Amino acid sequence: MNPTLLIVGCGKLGIKIGLALKEHFTVIGIKRKPPENFTEFQIISQDIFDETFHLLLEKINPNYLLYAAAADDQSSESYKKAYVNGLDVCINSINRYCPSVKHLFFVSSTRVYGQRNDQTMTESTEPEPNDFGGIALLEGEKLVNNSLIPTTILRLSGIYGSQRTYLLRMAEDEVRWPEKNRWTNRIHEDDAARFISFLFNRLISGFSLEPLYLVTDSSSALLFDVLNHIRVALGLDIINRTSIPPFEGKKLQSEIIPKTDFVYNYPDYKIGYNAIIANK
Repeated sequence: MNPTLLIVGCGKLGIKIGLALKEHFTVIGIKRKPPENFTEFQIISQDIFDETFHLLLEKINPNYLLYAAAADDQSSESYKKAYVNGLDVCINSINRYCPSVKHLFFVSSTRVYGQRNDQTMTESTEPEPNDFGGIALLEGEKLVNNSLIPTTILRLSGIYGSQRTYLLRMAEDEVRWPEKNRWTNRIHEDDAARFISFLFNRLISGFSLEPLYLVTDSSSALLFDVLNHIRVALGLDIINRTSIPPFEGKKLQSEIIPKTDFVYNYPDYKIGYNAIIANK
């Protein structure tokens, strides 16, 4: 029998991961409002904070669990609820009711890196969050690290893709551009899902995993460069804006992923956005 994978917070990313793994795993998702007419694998309507949550976990008793819940909005309360309180409920339920769980994955974010400097940060860089979101995410990571079962934290940089086109809209409209240039980092949603699926497959093949991965395409870029590349790809004129260093933002690079067998389909923003625009 295939091992059971439970995806808590099964949104766009969780669905992509589930689709990639359903051949070798029995995939079950949990989401407050599952998508309609989705039949590729089971997604159950369930609120983590409902008193029946632990009963559902006990019934499923998964072998692996991916916690991929997201905050409802950009508020301290929402971040605390999703990345600390909900995660705490999930971990406690696993410890009490799910004896078969072998590994827990937590989808975190590079928002934990609050530093603003020109140094490239990696998995070995101590995070220094500087806002409520980064603080909540790091608190969630600490809960994961204190869990009784093996765990892996996945710090994702900015996710973009065919349905995540915020920068395309910004590039088209100069009014949306920020006044100052800054360093940015991103990961294509397909590569994010592929890498997480890659880790699950390595795990069931007997390989050990690192406790933390920085999931980014390792091609930090200045925002104005990204926006102008998109404009050129869309057939629009370049917008010339003066950029004076030092720049805000951060430069990120995984020191672990390049040592694995994983190969990005979209190793930088140029390849990624070219593909998105070509398929519009």
